[in-house]
Amino acid sequence: MILTDHKNLTFIADAKRLSSRQARWSMFLTPFNYIITYRPGNRNAKADALSRQFEVTEQQDRPVESIVPLERVVAATHLTLTSTLLTRIQAMQSTAPPETPSDKLFVPDAERKELLSCYHASRPAGHPGIKRTLLALTPMYWWPDIAKDVREYVQACVVCAQSKASTQCPAGLLQPLAIPDKPWSHISMDFTVDLPPSEGHTVILTIVDRFTKMVHLVPLKKLPTSKGLANIFAREVFRLHGLPHEIVSDRGPQFISRFWRNFCSQLGIKVSFSSAYHPQSNGAAERANQSSENYIRSFSSQGQDDWVSLLPWAWAEFALNSNVNALSGHSPFY
Repeated sequence: MILTDHKNLTFIADAKRLSSRQARWSMFLTPFNYIITYRPGNRNAKADALSRQFEVTEQQDRPVESIVPLERVVAATHLTLTSTLLTRIQAMQSTAPPETPSDKLFVPDAERKELLSCYHASRPAGHPGIKRTLLALTPMYWWPDIAKDVREYVQACVVCAQSKASTQCPAGLLQPLAIPDKPWSHISMDFTVDLPPSEGHTVILTIVDRFTKMVHLVPLKKLPTSKGLANIFAREVFRLHGLPHEIVSDRGPQFISRFWRNFCSQLGIKVSFSSAYHPQSNGAAERANQSSENYIRSFSSQGQDDWVSLLPWAWAEFALNSNVNALSGHSPFY
């Protein structure tokens, strides 16, 4: 039994026309046995109280009694902090055990947590998963049970737990897209919409190369027309990488328009669409969308109105493209 003061939810099972988002949620919820019942807000006190945003009492400024230690500063001084940490690690190599690989630095126990923070929780790192954090560390550093420590650190990361969506595949027969034979010959495109306004932008266009997994994130003020999309494609893809052989996208109005299909046809580009109500068939773009959204949630301000500054010319795109891909063993920059 689900009690809600949002009466429209009680009609979703009987509605004859649904938006694509409503249809996806309806399909997802179908296996569950539940009943949605309307209850006015004044009778739904517990949930109503939890949904309120209470005003925060302003506190008076207090005089600064101490300077924040350097190791407490994470983002702006990451390179300096890493350099200082590296110096400390190098100075303690005399205590390294005999089994330490000759081409790697042994990390003493006292320095491991700080090193893990640099390679996982800093802005240049971008809160990668267990495999990518380990792949970033192991070329240069070593200590006993490094894989176990990385796994426990990432699994205990509060920001990751709050920001990241589940990546478990639903049960069923998987039929992935064919693997391209060269970079930027096959790309995927998708939009992330309805974001909090940031410098007038509310949309992100995600462009992914299916061979290298390189990502371009393009902030937009609104969803473009098909002609606007063609201009963005020329600027963000053709100018940098040439013409692809195939573009995979969902069935948004920009992608199925006659202008866009004629535009691609004249350039010799094959246009392919993901299955209706099944975004997993455009998995490369959907996964990149999740990663960029995770990054924004992890590093944007409380109001989430500064995410534009985190995209192309800052850290988000750099962090996504510098992570090592688990399948290829290389980052897109390789």
